[in-house]
Amino acid sequence: MQKIAASLTAVVLAGWLCAADRASALYREARRAEKRGDYAGAYLKASQAVALAPAVREYWNYSQAMRTRALAVLPPAARPAEPAEEGGAPLPPEWQITAEDLAALRELAPPPVLRGSGGRKSFRMQGTPRVLFEQAGRAYGIEVVFDREYPDGPPAAFRLDAADWREAFVALENVTGSFVIPLAARRAMVAKDTPQKRAELEPVVNVLFPLPDSLKTQDVQEMARAVQSAFDITRVGFDLNRRVVLFRDRVSKLKPAILLFEQLLAHRGQVTVEVELLSMNETSTLNLGLLLRSSYPAAFAANPTPFTFRPQPDPKTMAAFGGGRTAMAVTVLDGELFAALVRGRAQSVVRSEIRSLDGESATVHIGDRYPIITQGFFGRIEGEGPVYRPPPTVQFEELGIVLKVTPRVHDARELTLDLEAEFKSLAGEALNGIPVISNRKFASRLRAQFGEVAVLTGVVSESISQSWSGLPVLSLAPGLKSRTRALDRSVLLLTVRPRLEALPPVEMPTFPIRTGSEARPLTPYY
Repeated sequence: MQKIAASLTAVVLAGWLCAADRASALYREARRAEKRGDYAGAYLKASQAVALAPAVREYWNYSQAMRTRALAVLPPAARPAEPAEEGGAPLPPEWQITAEDLAALRELAPPPVLRGSGGRKSFRMQGTPRVLFEQAGRAYGIEVVFDREYPDGPPAAFRLDAADWREAFVALENVTGSFVIPLAARRAMVAKDTPQKRAELEPVVNVLFPLPDSLKTQDVQEMARAVQSAFDITRVGFDLNRRVVLFRDRVSKLKPAILLFEQLLAHRGQVTVEVELLSMNETSTLNLGLLLRSSYPAAFAANPTPFTFRPQPDPKTMAAFGGGRTAMAVTVLDGELFAALVRGRAQSVVRSEIRSLDGESATVHIGDRYPIITQGFFGRIEGEGPVYRPPPTVQFEELGIVLKVTPRVHDARELTLDLEAEFKSLAGEALNGIPVISNRKFASRLRAQFGEVAVLTGVVSESISQSWSGLPVLSLAPGLKSRTRALDRSVLLLTVRPRLEALPPVEMPTFPIRTGSEARPLTPYY
């Protein structure tokens, strides 16, 4: 029994070794087919190697990479529905190319991202570029394949201490003059770094970048053209209705360009301007003096007719003269000493807030809209039946204050305000039935700190009127006349106080973008 068991074990071991040798041979044939450009044949050979040695992870990764490239090259009519292994046996269902797989491959997908194993490693190697890349890739769990035109090159020494997989691959690229194209998470292709190979092998991607609504169309176009000029982007498209920008170019140029475009699109600073309108009206009237009579009536002091009353003149205020039937009395003293003072004061404060973006103008109106008839039909209209009378044309004037503010933020402490203020009020007069409007304009540029109150402008209107009354000649003497003095004063004061709501782009941190040289840009592993 022991001899039989040993014989069976030997047979099984021999069969397993034969299968392993056969799988290794198929894998080498697949690699040779890949170098010839026969991706479909490489995929079939790799699939057979996986069927013979399913435990070898390298065969599985290689077959999946060849499957994607084979489907991209073969036309739909030439793609077999059920590829068969050597000998006519059908492949397992997990290896078959289904219609769902083809539909998924037709969809746009991002380029693969290379992911090496973690940890830092040190290298002391010497050999050709192929040997260096294969040993470094094996250390980080990355399978490395080479372009069919990749030269062997002379042997070189490579020494590196405590480097992760990104640092090791960048160092190898610089030493060998090569660049790496990610094919899958654990698979990469190495090619000679020339402009022709870059254009042929490096993936080209389209990036659709959404835009915030707060940006102007002109600003977006200038930013996109600046990025296109800095990185020599092949194509930039605008769809301003949907607020998106399209970039198209190689991955090594487009990824740093997108990072720069994101920094340029930083939100502009937001500013709130508190506007206060102070209005003060003051009136005073003073009446002071001695009011004397300006007329002296005479009255008969005698009794011209019988049975009538004869008034007796008051000796304090009246003087009598004449006698008998001609006696008369005249009022001499009848005055009034008075003093009166009337004062009034009214004060009103109107507060408003304006919020705007950096460089965007905002307008606030404090007051009323007054209708003014600019055109109308006046007069009688005669005719038979209903007569049409044209309606008048009315224009609304914004009375009060119209303030236009344009903030320009320098940093988190200061800003500049471009101010335009307009004061409109009724003048109290009319011309052909149209009221006359008094208009004052004010334009200025002010630099202030946030939280600081700034007085923009003030309008002071003052009216003083004086009058006096009294008897001629006598009123020239002091105290023998009445004086009236009226004062009417109005003060209008406009102040602003800016407040920062969102930081400007100059206060936001910017990050350096590594691009490499003009001829050899950095390979985007991330």
